[in-house]
Amino acid sequence: MKKIILNKFLPAIAFGIVILFLMPLIGASQTPNTTAKTDPVEYVIEDVHGTNIQVLEEGETQWETAVEGQVVDSGDEIKVGEGSEATLVLENETSVHLSEKSDMKVENIAPNETGGFLSRLKVLAGLLLADVKKNLQDSHSTFEVESNGVVCGVRGTAFEVNAQGDSSQVSTHEGKVEVSSGNESHMVTAGNLSAFKNGKFQIQRRLERFEVQRFQKWRAFRQVVRQKRLQRILAIKNHLRLPWQRKHPLIQRKIERDLDNKKVERILEKKKIRKKIRREAR
Repeated sequence: MKKIILNKFLPAIAFGIVILFLMPLIGASQTPNTTAKTDPVEYVIEDVHGTNIQVLEEGETQWETAVEGQVVDSGDEIKVGEGSEATLVLENETSVHLSEKSDMKVENIAPNETGGFLSRLKVLAGLLLADVKKNLQDSHSTFEVESNGVVCGVRGTAFEVNAQGDSSQVSTHEGKVEVSSGNESHMVTAGNLSAFKNGKFQIQRRLERFEVQRFQKWRAFRQVVRQKRLQRILAIKNHLRLPWQRKHPLIQRKIERDLDNKKVERILEKKKIRKKIRREAR
């Protein structure tokens, strides 16, 4: 009798044991990976053409020759001379290309609290092409480019900013760019160019053929830049090259300033204590 009962319930028992073993695996497969490593929020010079490219680190007075793999941080300025070009990459899907005779300052680059970034660039002179990651709103990221008082705000698009003297031009190749200056605001949609002078809107026109071809040429070259970036990252992971080290680290300079401030505070505090002791002694 016992044998008959055991044979009857044996399949159910076996099924229950299998479920007990599989439950941890099922739960693990459904748990989101919150520890996935993301790229650092920083601009890296991934490609240089020509030898006339220099970087001025924040707080320094000495320009230094730019090299591939160099990190450009908040407050840094990069200048591209005649016959040269440079491409910077933010994470994997946002690129900034500087043509010859260009001058750009990174006013701010930092991570936000939702896994995205806050980026603001200033074009002092020349032509900047920005190919920005799509769907920035998903991480509440912001990408802005300022030139001659004109601010371009995007959420994922491809556009150019050309600064010459007190004039600026904004060309949109994909998506749309919101351009603001003071109380004015204009939308530059794909295939159009808007011109500004001293921050004031002048005209809007369709892109000319050579302007479209210039962007198409960049898009073809972008794959080369991405491949170089992947090779650099792989070389660092395999310990074949070292990560970029700033010659004038921002963090180190801040620590030194904080230490100096604390030192001054301690000295002042000691002086106050001494004065108090002298008064009480009298």
